[in-house]
Amino acid sequence: MSSLIVLLLICAGVGFVAIALLSRQANSTSPKPTQAHGTDTAQSYSYSYQKYLFTQAETTFYHALQNATQSQYLVFGKVRVADVLKPQTDNRGDWQRAFNKISAKHFDFVLCDRASLKVLAAVELDDSSHQRVDRVKRDDFLN
Repeated sequence: MSSLIVLLLICAGVGFVAIALLSRQANSTSPKPTQAHGTDTAQSYSYSYQKYLFTQAETTFYHALQNATQSQYLVFGKVRVADVLKPQTDNRGDWQRAFNKISAKHFDFVLCDRASLKVLAAVELDDSSHQRVDRVKRDDFLN
């Protein structure tokens, strides 16, 4: 069991190093044009490194959640809704439309069983930005 946790931590560390190196490389080179699928129009994109994964409020809540649950659960942040939920329909078109509604959304935090990583709960923080009309609709959908 502990060797599995060590292996997961090593994999996570390697992933973070790879992301950091790719980000550094992307920032040190000029953006290269990429061709859009099926067109001759070239588009270029550039990206900047996000210094923090969470907002200050999310960070504070994350630490409180970690401290309150560390012996029972693992806490993951910014988990894509589509990695937790899947559409329940056999119709391919309906499935795709339902998937599209959740594919770009994320839960602020997900609590998982320490041993199996089974999802047990999803947590969404509602700060003042959640009073905007577009956020209220999104929150209603996620709830």
